[in-house]
Amino acid sequence: MTNPRKPSPPADLGVRGRKFWHSTVAAFELSDVEQELLNECCRLLDECESLRAAVDADGTTVTGSAGQTRVHPALGELRQHRLALGRLLAQMALPDADEERLLSPMQARGRKAARTRWASSGTA
Repeated sequence: MTNPRKPSPPADLGVRGRKFWHSTVAAFELSDVEQELLNECCRLLDECESLRAAVDADGTTVTGSAGQTRVHPALGELRQHRLALGRLLAQMALPDADEERLLSPMQARGRKAARTRWASSGTA
């Protein structure tokens, strides 16, 4: 069997995105859709790094237009980026180390509940 050539990362990725790209394509064969999701995950990782750097440079609070102290706007954006990244990673549903698909929190609770029911009924 021939070893298919691994796809190249998008040229616009930063250090963190490129690292995640390479580790992911080294570990998994991705469909076209998964590869597009990976592109966006990598870009979000880079954007998270940039937002985090802004907070590190400026602190968690900034001066507002009226001179008031307010939360750094990058913190809200960082939170939204992290949520979006989590959703994209869940959509990719890459297997974990045991080759099982990663589950969403709701799926994990459902699986645990089903196992509990089966175990209590004696037919595990």
